[in-house]
Amino acid sequence: MSQKDKGAVEALIEVTRSDCLITNYVNTIGAKANVERLRIGESLTLHHVTVESDPEMIGSDLRKISTNIIRVGKNGFWAETRSCSACRFFASSQLVIISSKALKNNKILYRVLIQNPAKLKILEKDLQEAGLNPVILQTQLESSEILTDREKEIIREAYEKGYFDPDRKMSLTEIAKLMKVSPASLSDVLRRGVKKIIKYYLENKI
Repeated sequence: MSQKDKGAVEALIEVTRSDCLITNYVNTIGAKANVERLRIGESLTLHHVTVESDPEMIGSDLRKISTNIIRVGKNGFWAETRSCSACRFFASSQLVIISSKALKNNKILYRVLIQNPAKLKILEKDLQEAGLNPVILQTQLESSEILTDREKEIIREAYEKGYFDPDRKMSLTEIAKLMKVSPASLSDVLRRGVKKIIKYYLENKI
């Protein structure tokens, strides 16, 4: 196996499915809404739904299809529902889900980190066999650099302030203000550092 085959790969993958309760509901009401997934599981998935109008009505409807729902801010909700076929697939795979976002026409984007290019090929084949019509939009080989001092500082600060806790005790904006940097800059450094940690785990622990 060549050296390039050993490195972890970050991939942006588009799949198509029609069984997400939250996405299907948002599509039927015609309201402008954004759906992201905060925690993806084989049985249940926690969605973050933000809407531009009628939050009271939409919140009432979401309660009917959710196992648990929490109001977040003026126009947002955390809604936990039964996982769709795509979320079940990714949750049961040996990879790390970095982010996901619902698109139109029952499509969803997953940004994942997987052990190596060979594993990505297998993942694509398995997605096809599962009927999820995968399209790999972007791939990037991860570097083997260790954490910089700045990345260590920011990750430690975020961890100690509860940013990674399920109930997120402090937001990224609050931590950025505390550290006197912009939220965008903090997010960029945090993302790079966490990716390096995940890469190390994939290559050495799995």
